[in-house]
Amino acid sequence: MTTPPPRGNATIPGLDGLRAISILIVMISHAGLQNVVPGVFGVTVFFCISGYLITTLLLDEFDRSGSIAIGAFYVRRALRLYPPLIAYVAVMAVVMLAGGERPDPLGLASALFYFANYVNVFAPHRLDGIGGHLWSLSVEEHFYAAYPLLLLALLLAGRRILPVLLGICALSLASRVAISVFAPAIAVDYTGMATECRIEGILAGAIAAVVSRRGGGPAWLWDGRGAFAALPVLAFTFLVRDPLFRQTIRYTIQEAALIAIILTVVAAQPRSLLQRAMNSAPLSITGKLSYSLYLWHFAGYEIALALVPGPGWRVAAAYMLGIGLAFAIAFASHQLVEQPFFALRRRFGSHVRPPVEAADEPAPQAARSA
Repeated sequence: MTTPPPRGNATIPGLDGLRAISILIVMISHAGLQNVVPGVFGVTVFFCISGYLITTLLLDEFDRSGSIAIGAFYVRRALRLYPPLIAYVAVMAVVMLAGGERPDPLGLASALFYFANYVNVFAPHRLDGIGGHLWSLSVEEHFYAAYPLLLLALLLAGRRILPVLLGICALSLASRVAISVFAPAIAVDYTGMATECRIEGILAGAIAAVVSRRGGGPAWLWDGRGAFAALPVLAFTFLVRDPLFRQTIRYTIQEAALIAIILTVVAAQPRSLLQRAMNSAPLSITGKLSYSLYLWHFAGYEIALALVPGPGWRVAAAYMLGIGLAFAIAFASHQLVEQPFFALRRRFGSHVRPPVEAADEPAPQAARSA
């Protein structure tokens, strides 16, 4: 078995590349190709990466200090996520007001206080102009409000972590099945966005981290055989169109496959073709911009569609322009909004380093295709 990444190293090789692939899937899906590109899968990948990274860092902290600084964890999360989110929501609200529209108060509150996923299920019009894509931030923040406390309790009690995480995964799957059977009218949206239905994706990444740091796992999880076998499994989940399958077990199968893929990527030798590809400059930069890309890509598309109106090839041209605009806006957001908080986050235990030290915190943020 390959040794996991060194402890205390927040830059886990390959994760930026995985995150880049995920956000590109989401962006391409939203560029009018949602019926061809499985954008929902991009969110599942983001959730898994997030669970892997956060669990790895929390386990490292416990190994070093014998505890987890829960308060500092929450502060780091807020400093990582909130400044770009506030900037995005503020700009979108101003744009709406300038256009003679009034932002919905419930929509604004749900975006800023992390309940946009439930608003997007039951009253999606409330998020018009702000963005229903903010739902996935709610899922992550609901999960991480409780997860560090649970993990710390299990570690201090000397309890096995994997059975508990697997048990919660089973409950998440059961909730999707129950909604699909007893509330089919809302099942597609609810099973795709409700916290209790989607936390399984984050837990899958957490399970991968625990296997990596605590149990080791079988060799096939690390040497590429598991990842190779996972690819046709993923293809199968994309091809099956049965609604009950797609609303329930599809997520579980995809997340199980992603465990092997994530472990293969992080365990690959530094000079291997896989690691060189995943750590290439284009993917690395895209991965670092992924949170801002997630927030702003719809805005880039709207601007481009306004600049290049019309049917046919003009739509394709507009979306290509929109992708470029999204990258430009995301870079500006990263430079002007995210980077100023790097040093402050380090005061609360973050491993992130300012750009002059050539590193960034690989804290993935979830996105999702509509």
